[in-house]
Amino acid sequence: MSARPTYTGRRLSGLAVLLGALLLALLAVPGAPSAVAQTPAQPQSFLEVCAEKSAERGRLRYCDDYFRDALGPAADPVLYLRDRITSLRASQEASAAENYESFLTAVAIVAFLSIATMILVVSERRITGIAKWSSATATAALLVIIATMTMGWLEKYRAEDAAMLELGLLRDQIETEAAQVIASGGEIDAALLRRWNDRLHEIGLRFARNYGSSSPIPDLDRFQPSD
Repeated sequence: MSARPTYTGRRLSGLAVLLGALLLALLAVPGAPSAVAQTPAQPQSFLEVCAEKSAERGRLRYCDDYFRDALGPAADPVLYLRDRITSLRASQEASAAENYESFLTAVAIVAFLSIATMILVVSERRITGIAKWSSATATAALLVIIATMTMGWLEKYRAEDAAMLELGLLRDQIETEAAQVIASGGEIDAALLRRWNDRLHEIGLRFARNYGSSSPIPDLDRFQPSD
């Protein structure tokens, strides 16, 4: 006849069963151990990530590291568009300054030469009759041609300046919308990229149209790729 289990043995057996049940319950919960380990870290603020660039520029500015760290490979199209817009904007800023300087120089030269030539032609006593007025007419025609070119420089400056402003606004839009996606935990989807590209395309077409109609003399070098 077998010995009956003691009270202590029954108690230890019950504890073992209870611990086994708790272990099975924990294992039955899907992803319970990994959920804590795989909790994504909260994205850092661009104020922290881009503090060095903000200090260098003297104002708050987004940096590449902010988008690269938060978006990973999805940051590539964002960074490409930012870099492309920045390079285009810098090129247009330099061209706008050059065209405006040419306009001011041409205005000063044309005004001086035209007034001096008209006075000399009209006041010259040795040139009389039709010869005098034909010389004055030729000088006036030359003045009109040069003045047209001068106004062309002004219109080119306006086209460059307007496109530069639009590109700056587009870059701000890309940065703020991408930062909003990061803050909300979303993704840079194809629709968002298409919208940015469409607006960049519209700015380019508008600039080409305004620049092309600014002067009767074609300037094809401005539209040749430099990089």
